[in-house]
Amino acid sequence: MSVEILKNKAISRMGNGMKAVVKAKVLDIIEKAYDEGIYVLITSGYRSETEQNKLFAKGRTTTQLRALGITGIVGEPNAAKVTNAYGTQSNHTKGIAVDYCLTNKAGTAAYWSVNSDWKRVAAIAKSMGFEWGGDWKGFVDNPHLEYTGKITVSPDKTEVGSVIVTNPNKPDTNGDANIKKFQEFLNGYTKKAKVTKLVVDGYPGPKTLNAAIHVFQYFSKVTIDGEFGPKSKAACPVVVPGTTWSKWTRLVQGLLYYHGYNANGFDGIYGKGCVKAVKAFQKANRLTADGEAGPNTFAKFFA
Repeated sequence: MSVEILKNKAISRMGNGMKAVVKAKVLDIIEKAYDEGIYVLITSGYRSETEQNKLFAKGRTTTQLRALGITGIVGEPNAAKVTNAYGTQSNHTKGIAVDYCLTNKAGTAAYWSVNSDWKRVAAIAKSMGFEWGGDWKGFVDNPHLEYTGKITVSPDKTEVGSVIVTNPNKPDTNGDANIKKFQEFLNGYTKKAKVTKLVVDGYPGPKTLNAAIHVFQYFSKVTIDGEFGPKSKAACPVVVPGTTWSKWTRLVQGLLYYHGYNANGFDGIYGKGCVKAVKAFQKANRLTADGEAGPNTFAKFFA
């Protein structure tokens, strides 16, 4: 199979919703891997919110979906989970993520074992500005690559060849405003929490969750290692409704927004909107829906 055939398959499977800069970089990954005798097969790219929600339904009940505001889709609780992201939570719906596997030179087989060739493809991708889902903690997604560079088409743009990328001297104006507030909040503690300062872009990626775990451990005065293990859980407080102006409440609110729940503001006030969001999150994760953010709720936040 020629590299052109692999690239054409990738273009077809990525779909029309992919960002131009990401599509170009994915094709470059395929070429670089091909030169090393590794044959990369792109299996998917852009997905609509409905398509992503159908994947999210695998391993979940219809009741869980409805608690998240997902209607018109039947849950598949007996199926294996394939994603922890629904709708707009997934970077596939933003056109900046792809999934891949490996094939042989003849293109007659698909290989899913994470061997040295697979990791080499991930390394090539990471050198070009992608994150690899195989590096994630909790829900490891080995086929997943997502571009972490900044992308826009206006008003501040820099054209490189046939693709348009953000002017690096201008701030990114995309992303969710509450996620940005959460990232700014976390950045106030990153030095003490021994974690790299975040880019405030409003996108709920794995780096934001990793920073949140580090900050949680700093607040809890436990060993800061980025792993929410038994010691972190044992040191976890119970943040209750009515708490105001607390760093813990802000952490809860930020984690709710990270997981796609509306906490009714990022203000440090554990009011009715925050309680409602915590209960919805707890129901979706099969926890007692008491509206209190305790050890079991934080464990699910960081899963």
